[in-house]
Amino acid sequence: TMIIQFSLYIIEGSVILLVNALLVLSLLRKASLRHKYAILVPRFITDTVVGLAAVAAGTTTLRSRTFCMLMPWNLLFVWSDPMSAIVQLAISMDRLISLLAPISYYKRPLTIQMTQTSLWHVSWSAVAIAGWTTTLLTSTGKATLSPICWFGSSVIRQLTDTILYTRIVGSILAVVLYILVFLVSRRHVQRISGLLSTDERALKKGRQLTQSMLVSCLATFALYVVPIVVEVIWEGTENEFLADIIAIYSQLSTLLNPLVHALIVVSRHTDIAESMLQV
Repeated sequence: TMIIQFSLYIIEGSVILLVNALLVLSLLRKASLRHKYAILVPRFITDTVVGLAAVAAGTTTLRSRTFCMLMPWNLLFVWSDPMSAIVQLAISMDRLISLLAPISYYKRPLTIQMTQTSLWHVSWSAVAIAGWTTTLLTSTGKATLSPICWFGSSVIRQLTDTILYTRIVGSILAVVLYILVFLVSRRHVQRISGLLSTDERALKKGRQLTQSMLVSCLATFALYVVPIVVEVIWEGTENEFLADIIAIYSQLSTLLNPLVHALIVVSRHTDIAESMLQV
C-alpha cells in the first residue's frame, strides 16, 4: 500500500506540476490573457505547488518530528492543501460579483480579481504561519513518528483540523455560491439586450468563464470534497484493508482534481489552449 501511495504521489504530482506550470506560463505570457483570466492564475499556481509537494513527498523519507516539520512537502502542503478549496471559493465569489455588478466589474476586472485573491491568500497565510510556528515552539523533538513524515503527524492537531474544515467548508460554499450564480445568471441574460455591443461582448466572455467554473466547481465537489468526507467518516476503522483502500482512493481523487480543472479550462477556452500549445 505504501509503495502504491508513493507511486501515486510521484506520477500524479509530476503531471500536475507540468500541466499547471504550463498553464501559468500560458496565461502570464500575454497581457490579454493576464487581464481576462487574472482570477485563474492563483488557482493554477496553487495547483502547481500541490504537484511540487506531491513529488517531494513521494521521493524522500525522514523520521524526527522536527525534521518532518521542515520537510519541503510539509511546508508546501500547509499552504497549498487548503488553498485549493479557498481559491475555488474565491472564483465562485468573483463570478457572483461579475453578475451582480457587471458593468462596474468589467470596467476594472483585474483590480477586483487581484484584490480578492490577495485578501484570501494573506488570510490563510496568517493562519498557516501561526499554526506552523506554534508547532515549532511546542515540539519537544522526542515524539516517535512514522519515517514517512506524514503531514498530519508533523504539525499540531488544531492546524490539521483547521485545514480539514477549510477544505470541506470552502468547497461546499463554492458549490452553494455557484447555485446562486446560476440563478442570477438566468435573470442576468434577460437584461443584456439593451447593452452596447462592447459591453455585451465582455459579458458573453464572462458568462463563458462562469460556465467553465461551474463545471469545475462540480468536479471539485466530486473529486475533492467527497473523498475527504469519506476519509473522515471511516477514520479510525480497525479494518486495515478498508483503511488502505480509502487512503488510496482519497489521495488519487484529490490529486486528480487539479488535472480535471486544467482540462476543463483548456477544453472550453481556445485562447488559453492556443497559448499553451505555443509554450
